[in-house]
Amino acid sequence: MAFNSKQYAFSDITVNVLGRELQGFRGVKYKVSVEKEVLHARGKKAFSIQSGNETIEGELMLLQSELEALRAAVKSVNPDLKLTDVAFDIVVTYGNGTTAVTDIIQGAEFTEYEKGMENGDKQMEISLPFLALDVKEGA
Repeated sequence: MAFNSKQYAFSDITVNVLGRELQGFRGVKYKVSVEKEVLHARGKKAFSIQSGNETIEGELMLLQSELEALRAAVKSVNPDLKLTDVAFDIVVTYGNGTTAVTDIIQGAEFTEYEKGMENGDKQMEISLPFLALDVKEGA
């Protein structure tokens, strides 16, 4: 039996947002967390683990030019909207061809962004934290 231990490199990742394949992205991360607590009943040991709400949050790190392109895409639909006003899917593909794995982060909305630079900076990198409704892993 053959074992493939291929690990994806950052250069293998493709990210699509608002119909754009992002060229100026510097990082992506997202996590799914579930509220859990131990339920005790008779005796010292836990009786079960109870689950509660699920939360999906993450962050895109973009260069300023990519942020401006996303803002322009939103403004082309409605000039009064800001980047934090719209919901969208984020499609993250690791690898290509038959070994590619795609996650679809559904119903994402950016919560904030901040622009700024300091002396000596060669480019502006902007962090865009987001919340989302669901993640379809391996879609």
